[in-house]
Amino acid sequence: MTTSPKSEGAQSIARAALLLRTLSTFGSQGAALMQISMLTQLPKATVHRILSAMLEEHLVERPWGTRNYRLGPEVYALGMSVLDVFDIKTIAQPSFDRLAQTTGEAVYLGIRCGYDAVCLDKRQGHLPQNAEILQVNDRWPMGIGSFSLAILAFLPDEEIADIVAFNSLRSGADKAFSKIDSGIQKTRKNGYALTKTRSSRGISGIAVPIFDRRGYPIASLCTVSTLDRMKGSYLSGLAITLNQEAQIMSSQYEMARTNPSQAETWRTAIKDPQALRIAF
Repeated sequence: MTTSPKSEGAQSIARAALLLRTLSTFGSQGAALMQISMLTQLPKATVHRILSAMLEEHLVERPWGTRNYRLGPEVYALGMSVLDVFDIKTIAQPSFDRLAQTTGEAVYLGIRCGYDAVCLDKRQGHLPQNAEILQVNDRWPMGIGSFSLAILAFLPDEEIADIVAFNSLRSGADKAFSKIDSGIQKTRKNGYALTKTRSSRGISGIAVPIFDRRGYPIASLCTVSTLDRMKGSYLSGLAITLNQEAQIMSSQYEMARTNPSQAETWRTAIKDPQALRIAF
């Protein structure tokens, strides 16, 4: 991936972050050194050196019986420490309730995870059985599906270029990204992403971004319905409703991030002699 000139220390951190984002696109079996080198466009020796250091810190581990690499337990532990600060899934629940009641459609919450978008939550709508493709915890390359396109399109151009370049290198993904530029421009113009599946499923998805206070897209709110419903005034109305809920979620997200009430319970335990009864 192309990067701007950095000091040696900053470059090492940037490369380590790039490797972590790359590993996040693979499943539990991880990825081989050659795959990681190809996707990051870093020399194998450089990749091996950084991964070895991250192995020591438990940020990366090797699945048993393989020579692959995957994200390690320390990444999960670090994420848990800020769960309350970035818990957009909980924030989304009132919006999900309102959308489910007013539209009856399937509703999805998407978040960015490196070069992918992840379906964090969903509510079942009235779609025909087996019509839905996206399920909770599914990871799709950024730009595939309306829920991820709504995030990708509103990122800075430099980040978009980096994501598209990375995802285009993934096996079988080159054709899927051949027309991504037009999709991005259309999404920016409309203020929402719209995708259609013209197979036997016959479904369409509309998604809007959820911004933080800087105007940076951190998630998306998506509704999926049948092709015959997703048009005209109904489509326009859904776009307005989704944007209203996305604005509410943006405000609540910022309030949660600035909430000073998060307690460090270990301090309480140490100050209160009755709270901690451990024999060393």
